[in-house]
Amino acid sequence: MNLTLHRLTVFFRGVMAAILCVLWAGAVLTARAQSQGYSSSSDYKAWMSEDIDGSSAGYGASAAPQYGQNNGQTSYESRWSHVAFEAGGGFTAPIGNDHPYVTYGGNFRVGAGWNFTSKFGALIEYEFHSNKIPGATLAAVGAPGGHVHTWGFSVDPIYNYSITSKFGGYVTGGGGFYRKVTIFTSPQPVEFCDYFYGYCGYGYQNVTIGHFSSNQGGLNIGTGFTWKAFGPDSKAKLYAEARYLWVDSPRASAHQQGTGTEGLIPVTFGIRF
Repeated sequence: MNLTLHRLTVFFRGVMAAILCVLWAGAVLTARAQSQGYSSSSDYKAWMSEDIDGSSAGYGASAAPQYGQNNGQTSYESRWSHVAFEAGGGFTAPIGNDHPYVTYGGNFRVGAGWNFTSKFGALIEYEFHSNKIPGATLAAVGAPGGHVHTWGFSVDPIYNYSITSKFGGYVTGGGGFYRKVTIFTSPQPVEFCDYFYGYCGYGYQNVTIGHFSSNQGGLNIGTGFTWKAFGPDSKAKLYAEARYLWVDSPRASAHQQGTGTEGLIPVTFGIRF
């Protein structure tokens, strides 16, 4: 019995010693494997840093910046990255002396230019405004209908600023050439024919009975807000803006039935690049 117990004790001691040896050997191998893995990783990085012609930059060497790379950051801009473009439309409100002579209307604006920096740029803009003439003014001149069209080209510097990663704003203004056209109309009976069905009849359409136009200079100034609706990295932005437009057109007279100097507030919505 004692012999058996002694043999079991010796057996378990051997097993424990074997387990300890295995654990110690595993620890040593793990440490060596980690050391070899670091060296292998270093060799891999050094191999990956080799040039196409086989020359090696060496581990830890800093490669020269290439293709716009600077201090670990890569930036690339195409030849078109500074080109600016805008297009939009909205409504136009009269202001000042124009308020009794014209009513609300619509507007359209398109422009293109150059962004000198991320904040400063300049655009050449074309704008068109169409406003109705109110009934009291039409009655005073004896015309049933009428409208005022104003279009022009202007050079407008712009300053952009950021509010958040998606929202921003800008201030713009400038001046240029404007043409203002005042037209008085009256519905007149006209004959029309439908040759497909072989039918002719009479109807009414507005005919110009009075016309006044003038060419002059004008100024505008305004501000707007932008939203990167297509993502923070997209160059396209939706915008909403309001401007004050002043056109130095001549005063109305008995022979020139215009509406005089024009002051408008165009509110425009659109897209900018």
